[in-house]
Amino acid sequence: MSYMNRDDRREVILQAAMRVALEEGFTAMTVRRIAAEAQVATGQLHHHFTSAGELKSQAFVRLIRTLLDAELVSENATYRERLHAMLGSDDGGFEPYIKLWREAQILADKDPEIKSAYLLTMRMWHEETAAIITHGQKAGEFSSRSDAADVAWRLIALVCGLDGMYMLGIAEMADPAFDRHLDRMITLELFI
Repeated sequence: MSYMNRDDRREVILQAAMRVALEEGFTAMTVRRIAAEAQVATGQLHHHFTSAGELKSQAFVRLIRTLLDAELVSENATYRERLHAMLGSDDGGFEPYIKLWREAQILADKDPEIKSAYLLTMRMWHEETAAIITHGQKAGEFSSRSDAADVAWRLIALVCGLDGMYMLGIAEMADPAFDRHLDRMITLELFI
């Protein structure tokens, strides 16, 4: 690899870690695998990151930020459509991100750095969800009787629970049911 300044080389390594994470998951994110993907010596990873855990965590947070920033609906979408997209995207292209998020949830119990990153991404998701609700309330599309932050947490909790049941293969939680339950809760929280 040609000469790069410190920040550029660090970014190359981080991007390589992100690719490995999306394609193969956390368990594949070894120092050797990431170094090979970045085409650098393994020592470069240790030079730019204090630990493999720090690198994994930063890659995970950056990937989830990308997911949360994705334009899932048109700019003239209703706030309900925006909220639904933030909570339960139908875009199958995001499945690798969702799979990684599920893996992080499991690893968080054993890895403090992943736990910290997972908690940060949950707060990021909550912030984005609450912002959509607040904008919808200001626009008069949503009822303003409830606190947007509280509603956002309840909706996120519902989605996480539904996802858990979906992952268990409960037939009643297949995609149409997920959407139906989410739509019903949005109605109960923000329209009635």
